Amino acid sequence: MTYYFGFVPSDKLNNMINEAERIIISGEKIAYYPYRNDLTQQIARELNDNLLVSLIDVIPNPDRQAAMRKIVNTIERATETLLNVLLGKDENEDVLPSFNFLKDQTMFIDNEGIRRVGFELPKASADIIIEGFDAITPANVDKDRFKIALETMNEEALTHFITRFTETLKLGMIKRKSIPVAKAGIDKGMGMALNKLLPQLPDAGLNRLARFYRPFLIEMNDQPNNK
Repeated sequence: MTYYFGFVPSDKLNNMINEAERIIISGEKIAYYPYRNDLTQQIARELNDNLLVSLIDVIPNPDRQAAMRKIVNTIERATETLLNVLLGKDENEDVLPSFNFLKDQTMFIDNEGIRRVGFELPKASADIIIEGFDAITPANVDKDRFKIALETMNEEALTHFITRFTETLKLGMIKRKSIPVAKAGIDKGMGMALNKLLPQLPDAGLNRLARFYRPFLIEMNDQPNNK
């Protein structure tokens, strides 16, 4: 059995994917980089929306909601700034590796035939995430195992969407050296979000949080057709 991390893209993102595929696969004689850049930025926004922004709704205390919102806004700004620095006016041949990465390794069709934006999880990470989710039930709560599961999911998402994606970009040495630093900063912000969120939640809240995150873990019966 293979497990994937993935979220359902918005109609806007779906339309952007279809348009970029049509233009690049058909070989239209226009610049590809605006489509690649816009698509990357929108994926980043929706990833943050799914993993972070929606978390605010599960916090019962308004003051803590405000604190969490500040952390989430900081992560969003850091992500947008990084992508603005890295995504440039590349030649079409230099755009193709990153576009192909998005098309072939960052999208898949789930068992219900729905397109998702995501990627295959390493078995070890999938096992940790599953164990952490299973550790949260109405009858029993293991907060430590659940936290490790969420940290693992976040780390895999950052590794895929930042580290692996940026390996496909044509970058100079200075820009490439900035990537691990930026990734560490974003990772720290996500860690702060979890550390602020988890201790304040009662068992019922932790169960709601587990139900919120569980749909991002997709069990695939067959090898998906990427699209």
